[in-house]
Order: sequence, then structure tokens, then C-alpha cells
Amino acid sequence: MKMTELFTRTSKTVPGDETARNAQLLIQAGFIHKEMAGVYAYLPLGLRVLENIKSIVREEMNAIGGQEVMMTTLQPRDLWEKTNRWDDAVVDNWFKTHLKNGTELGVGLTHEEPIVDALSAYINSYKDLPIYIYQIQNKFRNELRAKSGLLRGREFVMKDMYSLARSQEEHSSLYEQVAVAYKRVYERLGIGDVTYRVLADGGYFTERYSDEFQTFSDIGEDLVFEAEGGVYYNGEVAPSKVAKPNVEEVPQPYQEVPGEGVVGVEALLQHLHIPIEKSTKTLLYTTDSGKTIVAAVRSDYDINEIKLRKVLNSKSITLASETEMERLTGAKVGYAGLVNVPSGTTVIVDDSLVGLSNFETGSNKTGYHSVNVNFGRDVPSPEKFYDIKQAKSGDLDPTTNKPMQTHRAVEVGNIFPLETKYTDALGLYYTDEHGQQQSIIMGCYGIGVSRLIGVLAEHFSDEKGLVWPENVAPFRVHLVGLGGEEAVKQAEELYSVLTTAGVPVLYDNRDARAGEKLADADLIGIPHRVVVSDKTAASNTYEYKARQTPDAKQLSQTELLHLLGK
Repeated sequence: MKMTELFTRTSKTVPGDETARNAQLLIQAGFIHKEMAGVYAYLPLGLRVLENIKSIVREEMNAIGGQEVMMTTLQPRDLWEKTNRWDDAVVDNWFKTHLKNGTELGVGLTHEEPIVDALSAYINSYKDLPIYIYQIQNKFRNELRAKSGLLRGREFVMKDMYSLARSQEEHSSLYEQVAVAYKRVYERLGIGDVTYRVLADGGYFTERYSDEFQTFSDIGEDLVFEAEGGVYYNGEVAPSKVAKPNVEEVPQPYQEVPGEGVVGVEALLQHLHIPIEKSTKTLLYTTDSGKTIVAAVRSDYDINEIKLRKVLNSKSITLASETEMERLTGAKVGYAGLVNVPSGTTVIVDDSLVGLSNFETGSNKTGYHSVNVNFGRDVPSPEKFYDIKQAKSGDLDPTTNKPMQTHRAVEVGNIFPLETKYTDALGLYYTDEHGQQQSIIMGCYGIGVSRLIGVLAEHFSDEKGLVWPENVAPFRVHLVGLGGEEAVKQAEELYSVLTTAGVPVLYDNRDARAGEKLADADLIGIPHRVVVSDKTAASNTYEYKARQTPDAKQLSQTELLHLLGK
């Protein structure tokens, strides 16, 4: 493509409404256009990158037997009601719309239900399974805070694949095949060495844990914990053990200390003259079955609600409101604790309190805190301590007792075990070899295709602009024409030779200054740059420079074609 034919232009100005570097660079280089927060259009250069990533993903999904489809964006309400995912209280990021006759529809955010519904016409026997089915299409999620450029959008391109299996063993085999295929995708994209499989929460997709693929990056929203032996956890589910265990002391006399008007942990610690490790944090929850839960953790930690939910084996838990807190404890908010807990209440105590003595807790009495509290004397000793705390840097891995490392990361893919949740709810079964009806086990597998553009733009860039990996770059060669008639003739000839040889070339044939052309080449970030000038024309050579290296060299046409593999 010749740049005189390209309608987009580069910009020297950083977009004022963008703080994410990926969006800044992609807009400046003319790859994308921002429609609104979290919604971007792909311009010719950006679309070429997007399609290159799609091709890599498609090839790897096809290689393991994936069959590609294109499902609809508009979704019927009744289909999602069968799996209890229509309600905004369950899935809070729906976009919804209405037909002229008033019928309410959903705008596709994921496709488990529609895929199962479509396959119900084709799956009957064990001979029809297993199946991988996938699509690459736009998804729509009503994100409360669209941010970080292409990393968190309201409209984005996603590859979502679904597996259907006859048994748990078959499902596990399919699941692991996808994990291996994902690793190949990231290797081909150039981020295989910084992308890791990470244990994560299943969210509203499944009650089981899932696996994420996280690319380590300083701009990542997620915190990944690395345990010894190459085991990785998303911070939302990371197991943890306190680095410095509590030391038991001689019990001191129990006291209730007035603390009216003392607000916040720091103020309370100063008021009581105790370290934070001697203080506890107590919160009340209700489960989906209406059960009241008192959860306690050492005050230098937060309660991890995902861990708590799994300990309780509950589908959902809700933090008690101020009104509920006062009704349940008899005290205003801020005075809940382990002392005087109402009878019939389940108490879950985090293992950060193991061995803790002479500690502080709320008195469940407005205006008072209890100090020098000890298990077995002042409050019942827990039958079991649980890990319900939010892991933090410096914590130990409970399995190895070794410190865990932490990394910022961006999620670039995920795989979920769905069990029979969706197939059972939608009545899709198969008949086995003995004529018996059996449930179908599902998995789902996502890759954020457009998000990957943002990740690559962040990871492969420098102070001059983008530095695209070969496999995804919009063109392989950036040909820059400088100088007079002979130089133009040489550039046109090389452009013809390269395009005939099948090398994708962006040819800068504009009437512009040399500095502008070379700066634009750096900003756009195509892997190979070839400059044709009066000097090269006179010597019948070409100035070649790789985008990621500082030095240029003079090559003959034969040498240049050999370097480019042609």
C-alpha cells in the first residue's frame, strides 16, 4: 500500500482524553479511532493487525479440531432466564434493548446459552461428541468503568470457544488441549515468555476455579501471586499464610474500653495504643440461603469474599447493610466483633488469628471495643481456622511455607470448566452406548483478540512509537522514498519486486520531509525499514534497519531479499 492512498494520518499530539499508552500510540499512529469511552473503530492499519491476530487464533483453534461459527448478537430473554443469567442482580454488565413490539432482548456478552440452544438440534448420541465450536466476533459488556484503552472496553472482539464432552475425563483432555493451544498462540504473538497460566475464580460462569492466561505487565490491573515451583494464582483466589506467625502471650485481664467517635483502624490503634497485628476486623454477611455469617480477620488484612463464599459452599454472599448490622449485633456499625456474638450465628475465623492472644475486637456494644481478648476464655475457640484473607505481598505459600512473589498482569485469555450447568438447564443430553440418557459436560475458552492489540502495543513500544512483532504487524516492510528522480525510480522498482514476491509493504511515497517520514516509520512500528535515497540510488544499494535495532546498514537487492526470506 502506498501512503498517498492511505486516508489516515499520523499525529504528533497525544490524545488529551487518553491516559493509557496503548490507546495514545494507536491513535497517534492512525490504527484506531475513539468513538467513546471503551469503544474504538479499527482503521486500515489497525484492522490489518486485528486480522493477523485473528488468523493466528483461528489456525490454533482449527488445529485442535475447532469448528468456526458466527452466532447472533441479539439474544432472546427466555433463553437466559433458563440459566438464571438474565437478572441484572446476577450478571450486572448486560446491554439490553427492545423490539418495536416491546420484546426485551440482550446484546451478546457471551454465548454459552445460544451455543447450547443451537447444538440441541444436532446432538443426540454419544457418537455426536466430543465437539469444539468457536467464533470470533464483537462482544458487548456494560462496564461501569471503561478504561486502559483497548484493555477494558464496552465493545471488543473476542474468540469464544465451547467444548462438549461425554465424561469428566474427556472434558479434562479437551480442556488441557486448549491450554496447550493457547500457549502456542501467545508464543506466536511474541508474548509467550511473559504469559502464564494462572488459577482464578470462575465468576458467574462456574462455581469451580477457572484458569486465566496472564501477561506480566506493569500496567496490568490484576495482581498475580507466584508460588515456588511455577504455580500462579490470581490475587482474588491466592492462598496465603502470614509471614510472621503470632506469638502466644500470658493472658491479660479482659477489658471493654470506651471508643465513642473513634473512626477508622488507624485512629482506633492510636486510641488503644496497640499494633495493627493485635487488632481484628469483623464483618457480617448473609448467604443465598439467608444464613448469617460473622467473618473475622487480622486487621492488617481484608476479607476475601471469594474465598469466604467457597468456604461456606455458597453460590453468593452479601455484606450486611448498616441496618442489618445494627439489628444483628445490637450495636452501631464499627463495633461488630467476636465478643457477644448472637447465638445461632456461624463464625468463620481466618488463620491469621492462629496463636493470637490479648487481641482487640469489637464488643458488639455501641461505643466499646474489647481488648486483651483470648480464645477459649473470652470467645469460643474456633473448631477450625480458615484462609479467608486477601493475600498480600510478602505472604507465604501455605503449601511450601516459602514467600510468594507478586506481579502486575493483564488477562489475555481464560478457560472455564462449566460442568453440566448450561446443558442441563437447557435440556441438552446425549444417549450413551447402553441407551441411557447422560449429561453433557461443557468448557468455555476465551481470548480477547482486540485486547491483545492493546497488550502488544504496551509491551512492544519505545519512546519513538510502536514496535510490532513480525506475525501481527500491519505490513512487513516500511519502504521510505527520499530524494530525486533516480531515488523515486529505485523505490518504485523495489516496491514492485517486494509486492510481487508476496512481501506486504507500506510505501511512503509522500512529498514530505525526510525527518517526518522517518519519525512516522518509527511511530507506526513496522518491523523492517528500507530507505531509498539519492545516495542509495547512486550506489545501487538500500539502507536497511530493523525497527528494534539502532543501526542501519547498506544492502544490495539480493542481500535485502535474502534477509526478508524471499
